[in-house]
Amino acid sequence: MRLMMLRLVIGCIVLALAAQADATSWTSAKVPGEQNRAVQGCADDAQNPGDWFCIFIRCDQPGSPLSLYFSAPGPDIRGDIKLVIDDDTFAVSVPTSPKSALPSSTRAQAMSEALIDAMKAGSTISVQGSHLQAPYNRISLENSRKAIEKIEWVCSRPYPSAARFWRRMTRRLGFW
Repeated sequence: MRLMMLRLVIGCIVLALAAQADATSWTSAKVPGEQNRAVQGCADDAQNPGDWFCIFIRCDQPGSPLSLYFSAPGPDIRGDIKLVIDDDTFAVSVPTSPKSALPSSTRAQAMSEALIDAMKAGSTISVQGSHLQAPYNRISLENSRKAIEKIEWVCSRPYPSAARFWRRMTRRLGFW
């Protein structure tokens, strides 16, 4: 009887851990050198092996607004597209630009605060008006709040300067 109860408890713990392990939809960017500046959410379903569709939220420069990037195989996502988050629709323009800061991606022209808030609070996001078709154009927004808020915090900090460093040091040592 005790052995059966122990197995039941262990089974419940393993199930809970497996459910948590699957809930890491939004993570730091997998692009080298971008882990501290960008987060990404990628579609779970791929139309063909090796295909992907990811959305990146990136801090281009500290103190500037966040930027939105799209990455997909094949033709770039360009033009006027719609982002559908649950029941809300947001129009986004992705201009033709010569080069993006992230490899294999395109940058949206602007990203509103309402879009950021919806991404943090929503459950799924899909892109309409591109070459991607459902269900391959959907990304879960699970865990997006924590990831996006991390990048918002990084982007709101100004660059640390030598003057700022010495000011902190002299204040801590009691020179002021």
